[in-house]
Amino acid sequence: MAGVTFVPTYQGLSAADLLRPWAPLQPADFPMSVPHRLAFYRARNAIYHLFRALAARTPDLTVLAPDYNSGNEILAMRAAGARICYYPVDRRMQCDPEVVERLCERYNPDLLYVIHHVGWPQPIRALSDLCLRRGLPLVEDCALALLSTCDGQPLGSVGDWSVFCLYKTLPLPNGALLIQNGIRLESLEHLALRGAGAASVLGRTAELAIQRLRGRASGLGAALHSLKRTMGRVAGALDVRRANVGDIGFNIDEVDLAMSTVSARLLDRLDTGEIRRRRVENYRLLDGLLDERVPRVFRTLPDGVCPLFFPVLADDKHDAARRLQRRGVDALEFWNDSVESGEEMSPDARYLRAHVLELPIHQDLTRRHIEHVARQTSDVWRRKAA
Repeated sequence: MAGVTFVPTYQGLSAADLLRPWAPLQPADFPMSVPHRLAFYRARNAIYHLFRALAARTPDLTVLAPDYNSGNEILAMRAAGARICYYPVDRRMQCDPEVVERLCERYNPDLLYVIHHVGWPQPIRALSDLCLRRGLPLVEDCALALLSTCDGQPLGSVGDWSVFCLYKTLPLPNGALLIQNGIRLESLEHLALRGAGAASVLGRTAELAIQRLRGRASGLGAALHSLKRTMGRVAGALDVRRANVGDIGFNIDEVDLAMSTVSARLLDRLDTGEIRRRRVENYRLLDGLLDERVPRVFRTLPDGVCPLFFPVLADDKHDAARRLQRRGVDALEFWNDSVESGEEMSPDARYLRAHVLELPIHQDLTRRHIEHVARQTSDVWRRKAA
C-alpha cells in the first residue's frame, strides 16, 4: 500500500491537537463534563484511592469482580486492603446477572465491580437492579470504554463510582478520571497528589507524536522511534525515573501521581464526538473487509459502543501478532495472564486470555490504513488455513 507501511496500535498526537482552540465541555462529553470528577495519572491510581477510602469505612471489604480482567485493577484493590472474589465472564466478554446474584449469595460481598470490556457494555441495568435489591454499592470500570453509551446513557453514569482511563482512547500522555455519581467520599476530594515529572510527561508526549508520524511517514517515523528508544536506554542507564503507562503492575510509590497539565490542556481541546464517529466508522469498515475466516469476538457493533480496538480470536495469538507486526500492523496480544494463580478463572476467561488479539481501528487511521489491516490479517489467516 503506497504511503502506509505501519499501522500503530494506538492513536498519536498531532500538531493540530496541540494548537486546537479551547472549547467548553458539553453534557455529551461525559465523564469530562461532570462536576464530581477526580483526575489521576493512571486508572489504577484512582482505583487504589477509591478502595482505600471504601476499606476505611468497611473493614474486611469484600469485592465481587470479573475473572477476566487486566490485573492492574485487582492489584490496586488488593493493595488498598480489599478481598477479591470472582464471577465468570463468557467468551463474548459478558457476565450473566443471574450467576452474579447466585455468587452474591455465596460470598456476601460488600461491593460489585463491573468491567465494560473494550467498549461493549455489560448488562448494567440488570446489575444495577441487583445492587439496589441487595444494598450493594456498584463500581463501573470504564478504563477501556470511554465514550460508550448503553440505551443512550453513558457507561459509567449508573454505578456509585466509575473509573476511566483517558489515554487509551484519547491522544493524551496520561490521565484517568474517578467519577462519584452517587455516594461521595469526602476523603477523596482532599487527596494531595503530585506531578509525575517532566521526564515522564514529555517522554510519553514525544512517543505519541512519533507514533502519529510513523503512521503517516513510516521511514522518518521509524528513524525517530529508534532514536527515542536509544534515548530511553540512555535515560535508564542514568537512572532517570519515569512513571509508565500501558504496563501491567502496581507501584505503591506512584499512587499519588496526578494527571499532567499537558493532558488537562489537551482534554479541553479534543472533539470527542468526532473521535467516537471515526472509531465506529473504522470498526465497521474493518468488519466488512476482513475475511470471514477471521473469527470475531463480537458478532455486531451495537449502537452507542465506542470500540477501543477490533478483537479477533487467534489459535496462536503470539504467532499471529508477530506475523502481523512484520507486515506493518501493530497487533497486540490482549490480557494474556492473570495476576492470580489462575484457579479463579472460568474456562471462558482462560479461552479469552489464550486467544484474543487486538487490531487497531483508532481515530488516526484512514481508509488506507484499515484496508492494509484487513488485507494483511486476512492473508495471515488464509495462509494458516492452507
